[in-house]
Amino acid sequence: MSAIQSLESIAARYLASPSGQKLIREYLSSPEGQASIDAFLATPRGQQMAFLLLSRALNDLDLPPEVKSVIRNAITEHERSLGQGSS
Repeated sequence: MSAIQSLESIAARYLASPSGQKLIREYLSSPEGQASIDAFLATPRGQQMAFLLLSRALNDLDLPPEVKSVIRNAITEHERSLGQGSS
């Protein structure tokens, strides 16, 4: 295993630990973390990730089925418009 792979493995184990999870939560709730999230979501890749996460999270949210349906339809429509714009 190379030195970089070892460091990646150590970092991954730490981030999966309770203290690593706490560190991530604290960073993401900080002004710097919020700015990082906003910058990422402003990119096409960030928007793709946001729609993927929203689609998955929607299943677990306590929302009326009709609200979930409206959101899913909006996501689908947005994805269609992105597909048409890139061809």
